[in-house]
Amino acid sequence: MKILIVEDEKHLNDLLHDYIKDAYQESEIHQVYDGVSALNQFIHESYDLILLDVMLPHMSGFEVCKKIRESSHIPIIMLSALNDEENQIKGYNLGIDDYVTKPYSPKIVIKKIEAVIARYENTTPEEMLSYGVISYNFTKYKLLINQKPIDLNKKEWELFTLFMHNIGRVYTREELLNLVWGYDYFGYERTVDTHIKRLRQKLGDASSYVKTVYKSGYKFEK
Repeated sequence: MKILIVEDEKHLNDLLHDYIKDAYQESEIHQVYDGVSALNQFIHESYDLILLDVMLPHMSGFEVCKKIRESSHIPIIMLSALNDEENQIKGYNLGIDDYVTKPYSPKIVIKKIEAVIARYENTTPEEMLSYGVISYNFTKYKLLINQKPIDLNKKEWELFTLFMHNIGRVYTREELLNLVWGYDYFGYERTVDTHIKRLRQKLGDASSYVKTVYKSGYKFEK
């Protein structure tokens, strides 16, 4: 099982990590401390569960959840010191699976994880989301263009996922290089152009959604 912990208080993040590792010794656990990092991890990795704090630097847990739910049904347990009814309802309306208020017992969080995972193991969500002629399910790595299956390689899929999570946002070639290939990649920006060309070819009837922005870079929109 692969879990992402999103909690800006390091001691709580580490505490959750240790309890989860003790309960699920074979699990792979990633830790981040702000909303933007959480969204980037979600885009580039595949998780079985996300523990998501609400009050985070840069982007709130509510905003992160909203972005994730645009493309994925991944289980999300929200952790928050905001224990009023209004915020809990807001979380559930965004599609979270459970809401745990602080201060909490890590043992209770483990039980919540067990319950949520058990529910998901008994279901096989096949729902496809749509955008124009595109149908997709990021959890299942499925992509259809006008109901025709499309196969993307790893980098093409990462580019497509990034674009779909940020409809209309303009990315420079340097930004795409850093976000998809990583900050330690020393290749050329021409690499981005090559992969964009291949992505357009594979998208077929949706190729026009990948737009070149003069002297800026690329964006994705109908």
